[in-house]
Amino acid sequence: MEFQDFASQEYGFYLLARGEPRLKRIREAITEADQKNDLNWRFRFRYDYLEESIFCGDRYFAMIIFPELLSLWEKHEILHEDVTASHDMLICFKWIVEAAPEFPQISKTEIDGYFRLFKKLLLEQGKSMSIYYMKHCLFYMRVDPAIAAADFYRFLEEPLDDISDGKALYYDQQVMYYLSVDEEEKALEAAKLIFAGKLKSNALPQATYHDFIRYYLEKEQYAHAVHYAFLTERRVMCDPYYLDIIGTLLSLYSITKIPDGIRIFTMHYELYQLSKNPHLKMLFLIGAYHLFRAIDAEKYAGLLEELRNARNDKIFELPPDQIAEHFYQLADSAVQKFDARNGTDFYFKMLHLLDDKFKI
Repeated sequence: MEFQDFASQEYGFYLLARGEPRLKRIREAITEADQKNDLNWRFRFRYDYLEESIFCGDRYFAMIIFPELLSLWEKHEILHEDVTASHDMLICFKWIVEAAPEFPQISKTEIDGYFRLFKKLLLEQGKSMSIYYMKHCLFYMRVDPAIAAADFYRFLEEPLDDISDGKALYYDQQVMYYLSVDEEEKALEAAKLIFAGKLKSNALPQATYHDFIRYYLEKEQYAHAVHYAFLTERRVMCDPYYLDIIGTLLSLYSITKIPDGIRIFTMHYELYQLSKNPHLKMLFLIGAYHLFRAIDAEKYAGLLEELRNARNDKIFELPPDQIAEHFYQLADSAVQKFDARNGTDFYFKMLHLLDDKFKI
């Protein structure tokens, strides 16, 4: 490939489709920058690659590139003197401490190590600890509620700054925490500005709607859950970034709207197969298991036939209870890995949430 101006190449990334096309081109640019031994662009292109992986929905590639980025940072002190590189390194840590827990092969010790490094860099650069406490809280909400609670109230005391997630996510993360400790009224209060459309981000309001769908699903308040599901559906359809939300919708619709559940499953099964994100895949599998466990073969014969025709996979030639067992085995395997890593039964409970509904 003929050598081109690196800045022009970086601009060109954004003309390509999200995901694999863009990642492939950035990887080529990384190779070229490495060959030219241009430290600035070696670092910057890896940042671009990590960013694309984070937001295209498959953080697998982010976990591969981050050690390379961190190695450059640690080996080259000159990068620490560059304001842009220093800022970018903090942003990468912000993303990676949220992404790393989505991979059960990354140990809790390694995750805690990333958090320690993140905290160290924030302190060295004189930044607010707000983002550190919130990301730490998000992980420990599913690991150790006492640690999560301490983190959350420290988060509220810290000011927002240019490393923080912004005002919209500041309130969304409050919603997540309050619902996790069953403080529904506080969660609804925190969500007001988001629901009013006054605070926005790329993931909102759909992520906030999702928080309430899960909460009301677990509370068996299905009418409330369906209300938020209706608001969420069109915002997340066919986007691999939201396979977790799709999984929750499948679980909800196994109780409330089985035809819609089959339709949504059919639309997203290929995205599930293509995904390399273990956490997103697990949550989709849990929803798939719930859905097929609930399906009556005779009542939904027509929709099942449409599914078989649309998704050329022999598993769908089986009766629904056997399809459910297939997805249960896959989901259970994933659940065991995550719960073993975290030292909890959080995902086990999610997998078995609806067992009494299906007379298992």
